[in-house]
Amino acid sequence: MPGNDPLGARLFGYGVPYRAVIAADGRVEPLPTDPAREAFDLAAELEHLADLPTAGATAVEPDSWVVSVPFGRCGVDGLPREHLAVFHADLAYLDVVDEHGSAEHALAEGEIFTILPGMVVRLRARPRRGHRALVRFQTEDQTPLLGNAAPYSTEGAVPDAYDGRLRQTHQAFAALHSRGQACPDACRDDLATFFGAMSERIAGNDEIRSTREEARRRGAYDVDDEVESGRRQLRLLDRDVIGRIRNCDPELFRFPGMFGGITTLFNLLD
Repeated sequence: MPGNDPLGARLFGYGVPYRAVIAADGRVEPLPTDPAREAFDLAAELEHLADLPTAGATAVEPDSWVVSVPFGRCGVDGLPREHLAVFHADLAYLDVVDEHGSAEHALAEGEIFTILPGMVVRLRARPRRGHRALVRFQTEDQTPLLGNAAPYSTEGAVPDAYDGRLRQTHQAFAALHSRGQACPDACRDDLATFFGAMSERIAGNDEIRSTREEARRRGAYDVDDEVESGRRQLRLLDRDVIGRIRNCDPELFRFPGMFGGITTLFNLLD
């Protein structure tokens, strides 16, 4: 029954991470884009993933990567976890900073990486030839929509424009990642400040409490097979849904997001 469906309590969808050039010193320079291009590329990659005829090909420029906005969530009682997978990439890495320091995780095609509250993460990938690279995300409840997630910054508010947001957050993350590599203790105060501010913003939010209760009632935190959960997500994609994404339907497409142009699909379960 839909009312007992764990997937119905989750935040889930897909995104095409931002096209960017990563300089030798680690600086990230976003490449120009707009919502129409992001929607076209996302739709084309979803058609490939769902094995549907595609209306066009996507590609990134030579020597460029795709990247996410560096982000994290404070969580509530260690939840929600986020299950991330990358497709159509020759190389993919998730850079992670948490209380233990910094780490770089290489991701294989379709491999699920579970992001825990208290982590700040950045995805970067080298797309497969003729592709953009695609991210599938599935967060175990919908509290990120209510403030339980934020781009990583040490300067307070981040710019609304995608290019300014990427420059600011990647610069802050690079410094945090470097400190975590040199000495794990060195970045703990920065993490505490970032997650503490987020915790204060969501403290006492009744909507977050009720959202978590609904997710727990539906078993969204207790799914045994995240591979099958991802397959169920894929089965929601058909020509009509992907066409709406290509046409920037506001119910299904948003830009900018943490992963560039994104689609969230939970509305399809209503």
